[in-house]
Amino acid sequence: MDDQEARKRLEEHFGSRLGMLGVQVTVLAQTAQPCDVTFYKKKPALNVKINPRINLALMYGAGAQKLGEMLEAIELSNGDVVSLTEIWTILPLPVEGFTDEELAAVNLDAGEEKVGPQGETLRKMISETYHCETREEEDYLLRRYIAS
Repeated sequence: MDDQEARKRLEEHFGSRLGMLGVQVTVLAQTAQPCDVTFYKKKPALNVKINPRINLALMYGAGAQKLGEMLEAIELSNGDVVSLTEIWTILPLPVEGFTDEELAAVNLDAGEEKVGPQGETLRKMISETYHCETREEEDYLLRRYIAS
């Protein structure tokens, strides 16, 4: 399946990018799985959990209006409170995390593959999405992405 077909299927299933992010937020709130949350205009929140309050509200019958309000004030375990519309991407991470050895063993060659919609490499996409400032930071975050 090519990139365009994958996007079409995601839109058919979730309705929009925000629809897909909303599902990710609720599932990650329910499972307490750690994740990286990247933003359009600021540095990412790394290895955070989403407050399970969102999921609890859904379980106890919160309506669409209440859910909408909660998605405007998503509480992250690092203390940040963010709106769904600020979020660029969410990367679920392994519950047990990564060891230094696991990250060191990651082959960064995959980062040079062209995977973006305009032929961007995975490295370039990670660098832009995570707002990397140094090659070292880029390598570290690329390793986390590939390992996840």
